[in-house]
Order: sequence, then structure tokens, then C-alpha cells
Amino acid sequence: MDEAETGETGEDEEQTDDSEAVAEVEEAGKELSDDSDGGMDDDAMFRMDAYLAQIFKDRKNQAGGETAQSQLVLFKLRVLSLLEVYLHENSAEPEVLMVYLNLARAFVNPQTAEISEQFGQRIWGILQKKILKAKDFPRGGAVQLPTLESLLEKNLKLASKPLKRKKSAGNLSKKKQSAMWKRHKMIVSLAQDSTFWILKIIGARNFSECELQGVIDIFKGELARYFESKTSQIKSDFLTEIYRRKPWIGRHLFGFLLEKCSSAKLEFRRVEALDLVIEILKSMVSSGNDESNRSASKKTLKNHLQKLSHLVKELATNMPEKSSRRAEVRKFCGKVFRYVSTYDLTKSFVKYLTPEAEAACESQLGELYLNFKKVER
Repeated sequence: MDEAETGETGEDEEQTDDSEAVAEVEEAGKELSDDSDGGMDDDAMFRMDAYLAQIFKDRKNQAGGETAQSQLVLFKLRVLSLLEVYLHENSAEPEVLMVYLNLARAFVNPQTAEISEQFGQRIWGILQKKILKAKDFPRGGAVQLPTLESLLEKNLKLASKPLKRKKSAGNLSKKKQSAMWKRHKMIVSLAQDSTFWILKIIGARNFSECELQGVIDIFKGELARYFESKTSQIKSDFLTEIYRRKPWIGRHLFGFLLEKCSSAKLEFRRVEALDLVIEILKSMVSSGNDESNRSASKKTLKNHLQKLSHLVKELATNMPEKSSRRAEVRKFCGKVFRYVSTYDLTKSFVKYLTPEAEAACESQLGELYLNFKKVER
């Protein structure tokens, strides 16, 4: 047996030991969490630490000794178990933000995956179950908006970050390449879930529109990178979901989005972004039938009519070559025409089109545009 084989065997055995330890720790944490519904005092926390220490001592005796690496992993697992109980009891406390930040940093750190896959999975589980998808979240005046803005910006950048390929990546086995992709997807998923969580905390504070300008600026910057950079990997579905959950963000960005979409140099970005436009448009234009709702919706649509008209003109005069993208453009234009005609703004919309733009619409959109124009008459 050569040195490489010995190294692999040792690693597998160590992973197995770690895995068994993780299972025991998780079971202990579950029992203690169940018992802690009535509250856990400091003495109980110390008893838990002693209990965990005994588990690891037993593991050491069974294994006949530990490597320095496995000792470090087991120590970190003890810390994670204590954090898990703390989060179970204090999910609404401002300090949870600090716990979240450190756990997220640890998970994103490449060394975490190198130390132990089970250790990384343990961090992931705590982040998801005890923080991001917990019933409660940090509240109160101690949660500072600048802190939330900083976390929001970092997570949006992380969600848009492409997978960095090392020069040696071509020499990696398929198994290791698959593991890299899986880890990258988990990091992106963490960034997306964290974004929704942070926005939930911000929403609960009832900040004024003026105070929220920093949040709007962060999204505006990310939207600009989305249109201008090929390397941005932020998903349009993710942005659409943000606007669906938090319509106030979309309303503030709508004019900027229309401008960026109209002037986009990357065709695939422009076509992708059409779903964003429709999602925000839906949230801005009320479906209510009463006169006050209809009047407010018409006013909102009218304020953006010129930019909408310009976007349709850009789409018609620069129709994509790919049939799938052309279909997306036609579908988008059809929806815009329906909104415009519903609020009796067809005449105003057409007025913003130059003769060249009208000719392009007739040529590329055909009956879709001609039927829309008939409403004007």
C-alpha cells in the first residue's frame, strides 16, 4: 500500500469517527432542546457542556486516541451544540445577528469543507433551522440599520459571485468537482435565504422611507451590476422573489429598472429582466375594481408610461434572433399592452412612439400591436 492510499484510508476513518460523533451530538442537542422548552438556566448549560464532554471522552477511549485534527473538530462541535441551545432559547435577541455572522463566515470559509464535511453540514443545519427559518428573529432597537445594510450588501454580492475555478481544477476527480459545485450552490442558497431573513428583520422595524434609502441604494447597485457585468451570477428568479415578497423595493426601483433594461448591452440580461418588470408592475397596479384603486393604479402607470414605451421600442427594434427569446419579448409586450389598455392609456402610450418605433412594432409584433392600437380608436 502506497502513501496516497494510506492517506485516503486515514481520512475515511477520521470522517467516519466525526460522523458518529456528529450523530451523538445532534441527538444530545435534540434531547436538550426538547427539555428546554420551559427555559434553560446557566446551570443547565454547564450540565450540557459536561454531558457533551463525556460523549467526546467516550469517543476518544473507544478510538484509542485522537489526532489533533479530530480533537479540533470535536471541540468545535461542542461549541456548535452550545450555540444551538442558545439560539433555541434566544432567537429574538439582537446577539443572534453576531452568531449568524460568525456561523456564516465559518461555513463560507473553504477551510471548513477541508476540515470535515460533517462539520460544515452541522453549521448549515444550525443556520437553516435555528436562525434563518426559525419562528422568531432579532427584534428591537438594538438591531441597528447600518449593521443590517452591511449584511444585506454582503449577501447580495455572495449570491452573485461565480464559482472560482482554480487552475488545477481540471485535474480534480469528477467526485471532487461535483463536491465543489454542490458547496457553491449551498453558499448561494445561504446568501439568498440570508437576504430574505435580513429583509424580514428590516421590515419588522417600520423604518421610514428616508431611512430605507440605503437599502434601496444597495439593491440599485446590485441591479446595475446585474445588467453591466457578465460575471454576475445573481439569478433573476431570486430578484423576482425579492420584489414579490417586498413590493416596496420594486416600487422604488421600477424607473431605474426600466432605464437599465432599455439600455442593456447584454441581450440575455434584457430578456431575463422582463420578468422583473412584470412582477413589479403587477404589485404597483392594483387589481381592485373600486374607483379609488383604479385611479391610483392609473396614476402610477402613467408616471412610468414613457419609460415603458421606450422599452417596448427598444425590444421591437432589437428583436432577439433566438426564437425562445423572441417569444419572451412578445409575451412581455402583450402583458404591457393589456395593462395599458385596461387603464385607457393606449393613446398616451402610442404618442411616445416615433414613426420608426411604430413601424418596428408593427413588423415584429404584428397582430399583437395592431390589435392594441385598435383600442386607441
